[in-house]
Amino acid sequence: MENGWIVIEIAVPGNCVELVSAVLGDCGCQGVVVEDRELDTFIVPDEELDPEMTYQIKAYFADCRDPQEMSSVIQREFAKIPVLQGLSLPLGEAAVVHMEDWAENWKQNFSTMRVGPNLIVRPSWEEYLPQEGEAVIEIDPGMAFGTGTHGTTLLCLQVIAEIFTGNNPPIDLLDVGTGSGILAIGAAALGCQKILANDIDPVACDVARQNVLQNGFAEQIEISPQPLEELAGDFDLVVANILAEENIRLKEELFRHLRSGGQLVLSGILQEKEQLVRDGFAELPLHHLATHVQDGWVCLLYRRQN
Repeated sequence: MENGWIVIEIAVPGNCVELVSAVLGDCGCQGVVVEDRELDTFIVPDEELDPEMTYQIKAYFADCRDPQEMSSVIQREFAKIPVLQGLSLPLGEAAVVHMEDWAENWKQNFSTMRVGPNLIVRPSWEEYLPQEGEAVIEIDPGMAFGTGTHGTTLLCLQVIAEIFTGNNPPIDLLDVGTGSGILAIGAAALGCQKILANDIDPVACDVARQNVLQNGFAEQIEISPQPLEELAGDFDLVVANILAEENIRLKEELFRHLRSGGQLVLSGILQEKEQLVRDGFAELPLHHLATHVQDGWVCLLYRRQN
């Protein structure tokens, strides 16, 4: 597949989505997206579909076949399945989505932005003339999370900017779930000398490495695909912009990597889950310093007690 995808939309009852997806797979489908579900990057979706609801699913095929022929093949395969024979499974008109469409769509909502008094985050396709004292970083998120526009990432950037413009800024930092690398790069631009950025997603690691190189911070930032449990060392500042539940699950490891007197930043937390996270960390010798809120998201700042 060089140019794009053939995309076919199908209206499917909730109790048949898995079966229809399996049939589409037999037809050469390379991916299925279930629409009409409220999903968020930081909310684990309910795996159960409502059997009484009708879902729009998008089936993606390599752009190497005639779209109308592909639709005919799917309809013939559906007709062979007894459970599906009595159902109306209308197929939308097959469309071709080009790779440049994917590349351009997310750019519409990402433009140059200021974080704190001195940090500027800009995408590679926009020019920005820095003023005296400003640190400018360039981010292309690609397939990884993190442009700075999402509430959780913005909160972390703001807290990091405050920490590094204050007295006794951290010497080193651990960025857990680095995604595009934006938090690590922002910290490096603000003067952090040594940063370990980890993500268990290899695609995210590749994107983060590209962004680190693009910004000239390869000497300060190391990207690691190792799980947190396998990482060594302790740090002045530990940042975890991950799911609330993941923050709790990893609390012992996050604490283990935090140097005495160091600061811990926890984000990726919905406001309604703030107490859940605070209760989860209550047993650790941490002093709660601040709670920051943005667009329904919470960022917690702690200091490890001496």
